[in-house]
Amino acid sequence: LAVPTSPVLGLNYCVLTPNSSGGSAFLTGFGTKELAMNDFGLVASSLPPNSFGFFIVSDMQAQVANPGGSQGTLCVGGSVGRFLTQVANSGIFGEIVVNVDVNNIPQPNGIVMIQAGETWNFQAWFRDVNPTITSNFSDGYTITFQ
Repeated sequence: LAVPTSPVLGLNYCVLTPNSSGGSAFLTGFGTKELAMNDFGLVASSLPPNSFGFFIVSDMQAQVANPGGSQGTLCVGGSVGRFLTQVANSGIFGEIVVNVDVNNIPQPNGIVMIQAGETWNFQAWFRDVNPTITSNFSDGYTITFQ
């Protein structure tokens, strides 16, 4: 009996830090890593309910603890882009979602297109009250596009 499996899109990496939800925020990828399809996306789960957050992206990884007084670990480094037009509220379920347009990846010097064979790293950055007002991070999610 063959059991169908879904292809692995990417891998989680970096340190998970508890947030005020009682859990640690983590990323899951969905869609495909095929650039021609342009249907890749991310879900950040286990965020505090009704918290605002957005996704950040880089072609480099890092592990910087408590950057700028935030809680958690910054898992992307180098030139970091922010999906600011897609700031979202986690709602009662503590999730935010982004559909990543692989032809419009934000970077500090403008928009870039992902090329086949490139590896990109994503992370969610969100507001938290743990125990005082601060921000926190999900784990990192790395994917090599085809």
